[in-house]
Amino acid sequence: MFLDNLSTSVLKLCDTRRLSYEAASERCDLSSRYFADIARGKTAPTILTLEKLCVGFDLTPNDLLIPSELWREMAFREPMPVTHIRCFHFFHGLTGFPVCPQCGRTLEREYQPYCDRCGQCLDWKGFSKATIILPQK
Repeated sequence: MFLDNLSTSVLKLCDTRRLSYEAASERCDLSSRYFADIARGKTAPTILTLEKLCVGFDLTPNDLLIPSELWREMAFREPMPVTHIRCFHFFHGLTGFPVCPQCGRTLEREYQPYCDRCGQCLDWKGFSKATIILPQK
């Protein structure tokens, strides 16, 4: 699994950054043959080689080794600050609801730990300074 994830990440990086194996291997201070073996999943790199790959591509080990789908899913576990309040016309004035920073939908109530629609973990520390979004006319 480790080799598959690393191989997939290296291939995606070369493709998205339009790098040949030679150019990518130079960035990572590795021989082009060894880099190609890593990209094809034919060799298990050492920790030092992994560090060279991270430095060469300017990524963390997590970015390099954890599949992007799983990484996005785990990002929902990291609290995001609630920074906006959306106001609506109500019977005798305006009423406001906090806005989820991930999905952009209004939350049912303040200080709930997770968005009830997308599951994003919420951080309420700076909520007292939230930006107010007024209704459009």
